[in-house]
Amino acid sequence: MAEIELREVPLFSEMDEQEVAEIRAIMDEMKFKPGHTIVREGDLGDLFYIITEGEVQVTIRDADANDIVLHHLGPGGFFGELSMLTNEPRSAKVHAVDNVTVLALERDEFFGFLQKRPSAAIDVLVELGGRLHDMDAILRRTVSRNANVVDMERLTIGQRIADLVASTMGSWRFIIFQSSLLAIWITLNLTAWVNHWDPYPFILLNLTLSFQAAYAAPFIMMSQNRQSAKDRIAAEIDHQVNAKAELEVGLLLKRIDDLEQLVEENQREIKKIISK
Repeated sequence: MAEIELREVPLFSEMDEQEVAEIRAIMDEMKFKPGHTIVREGDLGDLFYIITEGEVQVTIRDADANDIVLHHLGPGGFFGELSMLTNEPRSAKVHAVDNVTVLALERDEFFGFLQKRPSAAIDVLVELGGRLHDMDAILRRTVSRNANVVDMERLTIGQRIADLVASTMGSWRFIIFQSSLLAIWITLNLTAWVNHWDPYPFILLNLTLSFQAAYAAPFIMMSQNRQSAKDRIAAEIDHQVNAKAELEVGLLLKRIDDLEQLVEENQREIKKIISK
């Protein structure tokens, strides 16, 4: 890669040719074939990558182990800076979409470079802020879903009919309607107002109610089975929420420990300075 091309990267656009030559001298060129995984989520790494040719895809995994695309980066783009700065495991997976050429810079050399070039440090902060904003927006769209919404999306026509029948038969409206119908049926067959189509002991009425019970039971069972499935969905979502909460609490505790260590180190440095 020519030095003048490196200056097209936003991080180094303010450098003169000598500075570009110096930073290029401490970079290693790497090449990757299409589909090759350059960075794996969760791995430790001390390399910062700048793309000079090709395209990469940056993805993370949600609680359901589904890949969520965060970015597509091309020439001039860079990745690996977050793990580089925090010394924590990689937060995303990066793989080559086509033939990719990158320049890799190690952590110590990268820190030394940023200390010498404050403008590049500012550019890194701006880029990090933009990427964290994008990731926050994506995570907001992938929060745990409502079990009722998930269940409604999976309903078949038969399950909807079973729910409708079960909810109708389990209501006061149905009880009042059926009681009124039975009362009218029995009254008309006991009086002489109309021809007796079902005289006492109301065999036809018993047969009709038997048919109703025979068909009502399977509908109610189907509705109960679907409710059991809905409860399982709710339990799975609760488990995912608990897993996310546990992960977040762990990360917060780790960050608190890091801050405490940093405060202790700063206090020791201050005491050394004062003692001098």
